[in-house]
Parts: sequence; C-alpha cells; structure tokens
Amino acid sequence: MMENSSLIAIDAFCSFHNVDISFVSSIQEQDLITIVFVEETGFIQEEKLPLLEKIVRLYKELEINPEGIGVVLHLLDRIDFLQKENQSLKRRLSRLESLEGNL
Repeated sequence: MMENSSLIAIDAFCSFHNVDISFVSSIQEQDLITIVFVEETGFIQEEKLPLLEKIVRLYKELEINPEGIGVVLHLLDRIDFLQKENQSLKRRLSRLESLEGNL
C-alpha cells in the first residue's frame, strides 16, 4: 500500500494550476495518468507530477487539446529516443574511426 504523503490531491493540483478537474479526468481517460482514489478523493502519485505539469503546459501554453496531448507526448518520447540513439551511434562511429586510424 502506498503512503498518502506520496499522493497529491487532484483538486489542489487543479486549483494551483488553474485547470478544471474535468481536464485531468479526460487525461486519465486517455491513460496518460492514473488517478488513485482514497475515500472518494482523487490523487496522483507524486512521481507523476512532472508529467501532469508538462501536460498542463501543453494544454494551456500551446493550446493543444486533451486528445492531441497523447500524440505530442508520444512524439516527444520518440524524439528523445532518437536523439539518444544518434548520440550512441556517433560515439560508436568515433571509436571505430579512432581504431581505424591506429591501423
């Protein structure tokens, strides 16, 4: 069982970020976050706070609708993966080039 101290109340989060609770519910419906209920009060896990804040920024600052946020998050994850793969390949190429130069 998780401790309540690692949970953040959805209503407090929504009040702080000036978003409607229905927005957070729509994000949950898309399986982007999980809401944990304790005695009929909705919470998110503290470690998911950065993701939810990122989602709110996409929604408020870029005016991306809740349906598009999942697509944007997927594309951002894909970009991150490809950048890491690119760096790995560059390091590998550099090592191969240095080995070739020593022959």
